[in-house]
Amino acid sequence: MRGLLRDFRDATVVWGAVLLLLAVVQCVSGMVMVMLSNARLAMAVPGLHDRAVMFYMELSGPPLVPMVIVGMLMVLLVVSSAIRQRRRALALIALQGATPGQLTLRVCMQVLLLDVVATVVSLVVSPALARGLYPFATRQLEADGLPFLPQDVTGMLLAWGCGVVFGFAMALVGSLLTVRAIGGISPVEALREASDPPKTVGAPRLVLAWIMFAGALVSLAAGLLNVRKTSMARMSVQVTFSSMSPLAYGSMIAMLLFTVSVCLAGPAVLSATVRAWTTVACLPWPAWRIACQQTRARVCASSSTIIPLAAGLTLLMSYESLTATITAWTRLLPAGTPTVEVPGFARILALIGTSLVLVLTAVCSGYLIAQRGRELDLALVSVSGGTQGQLNAIAALDGLMTVATSSLIAFVPSLLVSVSFSIGIWLSFDVLVFGMPWIPWLVVVLVLAVMAMLGSWITAQRGIRTPPTVVIAHAAGE
Repeated sequence: MRGLLRDFRDATVVWGAVLLLLAVVQCVSGMVMVMLSNARLAMAVPGLHDRAVMFYMELSGPPLVPMVIVGMLMVLLVVSSAIRQRRRALALIALQGATPGQLTLRVCMQVLLLDVVATVVSLVVSPALARGLYPFATRQLEADGLPFLPQDVTGMLLAWGCGVVFGFAMALVGSLLTVRAIGGISPVEALREASDPPKTVGAPRLVLAWIMFAGALVSLAAGLLNVRKTSMARMSVQVTFSSMSPLAYGSMIAMLLFTVSVCLAGPAVLSATVRAWTTVACLPWPAWRIACQQTRARVCASSSTIIPLAAGLTLLMSYESLTATITAWTRLLPAGTPTVEVPGFARILALIGTSLVLVLTAVCSGYLIAQRGRELDLALVSVSGGTQGQLNAIAALDGLMTVATSSLIAFVPSLLVSVSFSIGIWLSFDVLVFGMPWIPWLVVVLVLAVMAMLGSWITAQRGIRTPPTVVIAHAAGE
């Protein structure tokens, strides 16, 4: 126990980032479970049954499934990244005679301790979040006016148990996978590899990523093959829903599979993407060239930041592309033609907002974990003659490059979903529309870029103010 606490003290930022994600995962899952439990209570109240059933069905479907999948992937990425950052410490323990089983037990105990703290946080925060966001959720999920009833003890325990099991199980999986990779080699090799982490993913993970990508394409194809030809003269809400349901469901399944594929592929797609776009965007500024070189050099170490953000953008912009295509299609219909309701951005947030919160938390956690490497890079630039202005510019450009890389990775699956949906509408209604949401894309990317540049610049100030020799000596003695 003393060794675990010493490791927490030596790597406060790394394990604090893991705790942040675990706490958010449990708080969000607990909040959803409290809302579902409240909806079950409302089913027994006269006059609330229909709205409660509708809310329960809406909340337990599209919002819950992406949240579970995205939560699993985010915890896996962040915990694996944290353990990679501690490879040197684990290698030193192995050199002292620790077996792979002992290393595994050590990391699992650390995750368990963090999860206990996250569970205590979720017990306090989850009910408050559920009560505060319940009106918004019911309004967007077709149950406007459904009141938040006093929660029973059973419902609270269910929400608490779901958060504990979900958060701990996902963190444990990430820990076991990473520690097994370290335990499978000799201690000397582990120590050598600690300073040079793997630059690609293993063959099984890469094969699984390709399977997920192929599954997404199959899902899109299945939706296209099951569309029904509909005459515009026979349009009605029922006919429209019947014609578009296979296409919509196939597109939503493809979104999730694309998101999983992006997360699993990891460094295999990062290196090529960064090298391609930084070669094209070759600006003459010295700070830009240095920032590009640093991004290429440590792109794999930044995967816990870039990949979660790419997954979140894939999910968000795929939903946006669907709604934009449906909106463009409805504008071409004759006046007075009944159609299905087009969900707005608020409804999209209600559907995938929990997943986006997990993604943003994973991005912040991954950034904190990789902060030490960024400080070392800036120190090396300073020793090489970099000015204060160049260091500040490089720190800000690092955030910009993270957002640019994530956006490019997310653009491909989002475009595939949008094109597929447009083809499906053409096959069904003989109307060819393409509703790629360029303006929302631009707004989201610009907002994220500004936030990332500002956050990267602020977090780099401590390293910039610290003498570079101190930063380098600290990194060498880690």
